[in-house]
Amino acid sequence: MIGWMIDEEHIEPDDDPTIGLKSGKAKASRESGGWVPWTEEDMAKYRARWPLGTEARLMFDILHYTHLRLGDASRFGSAHLQRTLKTMMVKVATEKSKGHTTATVPVHRDFAVSLAAARNAGILGTGEVFTGKLVKGEIVPMNKKAWAAKFKKFARLAGVNEPKENCHGVRKARAEVAAYSECTEAQMMAMFGWRDHKMPALYIAKANRDKLAISGMEKIETYDQMENIADLAMPTDQNRIVTFESNWRKKP
Repeated sequence: MIGWMIDEEHIEPDDDPTIGLKSGKAKASRESGGWVPWTEEDMAKYRARWPLGTEARLMFDILHYTHLRLGDASRFGSAHLQRTLKTMMVKVATEKSKGHTTATVPVHRDFAVSLAAARNAGILGTGEVFTGKLVKGEIVPMNKKAWAAKFKKFARLAGVNEPKENCHGVRKARAEVAAYSECTEAQMMAMFGWRDHKMPALYIAKANRDKLAISGMEKIETYDQMENIADLAMPTDQNRIVTFESNWRKKP
């Protein structure tokens, strides 16, 4: 009910009285395989609806290009951009690890373009966070559930309506891309802030299965094509007797 009231703008996301309350939803999500990754079609819809220089696009690009979890994406700001080895990096001590693990992601060139567009449009926060709640002309942090609710609303308006396609679905989609791009476990752990090798191993194993299936089918198609060529090479005259040279020589 509260979710509906927020969606219909009867109350502000920050006024959600259910923040902090737990339910069986998380358990149900785990049992059903977790959050659903966004598809390329979902992302295309979202970008078509929300161009560069809009708050909605900035929120998506933060999730998409930093790979951060909701709790870290909602507090992402200029303090998390650092230059290392002449490369601008996103460095965030993750909320889930209680600050013990740092997600490290080089700034994607398209993300740099998105940040510049947001700055030119006057919507990029200059204080603690890049995105949040506008208060007296200043963008201030908002709690992560409110941030997620705002993002989900933008997603629905873009036609991305699957109930489980949320902030974490964008992160999962990027993890799949990393695995298909042949990133190593260590590389993925650095970029996604994972501490357990099992997480990247799951994505890499799935990508490897798909790649093996594709390469296997290519071999089957090659074999089938060879059979087709062999069929075409055979004479079409059913009355014609084919005698190989080796057999001809054996005749008296």
